[in-house]
Amino acid sequence: MIVTASAPTRIDLAGGTTDIWPMYLFYPNARTVNLAIDLRAKAVIEQVGGNAIEIKSEDQGVSHRLPSIDFVDEIENGHPLELVLRLLAFFKPEGGLTIQTSCASPAGAGLGGSSALTVALSGALNAITGGKFSREELLTVAKNVETQVLKIPAGVQDYYPAMYGGLNTVLLEPIGESLLRHSHILAHQIESRMILVYSGQSRNSGINNWSVMRRFFDGDEKVRAAMSGIQEATKNLELALKTNRYEEATNAINREMENRERLSESILTDEIKNLFTFARERGAKAAKICGAGGGGCAMLWTNPSDKHTLIKALREKEFKVLDFHVDSDGLSVTTR
Repeated sequence: MIVTASAPTRIDLAGGTTDIWPMYLFYPNARTVNLAIDLRAKAVIEQVGGNAIEIKSEDQGVSHRLPSIDFVDEIENGHPLELVLRLLAFFKPEGGLTIQTSCASPAGAGLGGSSALTVALSGALNAITGGKFSREELLTVAKNVETQVLKIPAGVQDYYPAMYGGLNTVLLEPIGESLLRHSHILAHQIESRMILVYSGQSRNSGINNWSVMRRFFDGDEKVRAAMSGIQEATKNLELALKTNRYEEATNAINREMENRERLSESILTDEIKNLFTFARERGAKAAKICGAGGGGCAMLWTNPSDKHTLIKALREKEFKVLDFHVDSDGLSVTTR
């Protein structure tokens, strides 16, 4: 049997960082808004003879061999393939396997690539072991196993676009997280206004988020006020998008970014600041870092009529514009 699984990455439009448990519990009706995109993470698992498990990450250029699944518990903290090894330890597949992973998103891009890969791997391993878990259960497994790898609390929103695709609001409530899906028409209208640019700098989301979280619980009023501002902007953005009020949506994205900058001085690098200035001078109406900042990608928001001209200017200036489209499908698993 060969199982191929893939899951989309995402552009987080608003509300990130506030999706880290338990911080969102301090903001009534907290939420995030994100869009799944077709820069997919992929896992291919093939059953082979014997008991050995061969793992290869195409992106990292790293491989690892286990003589059998019995050796999987010898996981080293910080191993470059720790995520795969921990998922193997959870699913415990029998027999020999080859596992290959890859992702179309650049490493450290702030597009939720590691979460998408975790969802894809979970889907593939679930299929190899008989499909015992539902999508909802796989989502829980994915977010908990990735937290084991990160070794710090992590946001929860990234797993929903990877699992379900499309344009989503993730509701963060005392009863838990839930998903509100928006129309495909609205998702494509939003796509027509967005440009994605990679800074060329990988970032570590865990470092920025952990710093913010510590300051939040130490009572840092600046951080708490910024988090409140992020949530207010997120709610305003969601309402503006659902009612096709794009000028208000533009303002909400800019307010979200203004508050996000207050979380940490390392949110925006000099390269991204230069990108924002260049883009705004050439028609961008809003600009926002993707993920936790400190590098990675940025999302630019403009009028559909200006999008092609702005992309051309960015490429002439040698900014790395990433082509993408809305991904409405979420986790895909096929067997043969």
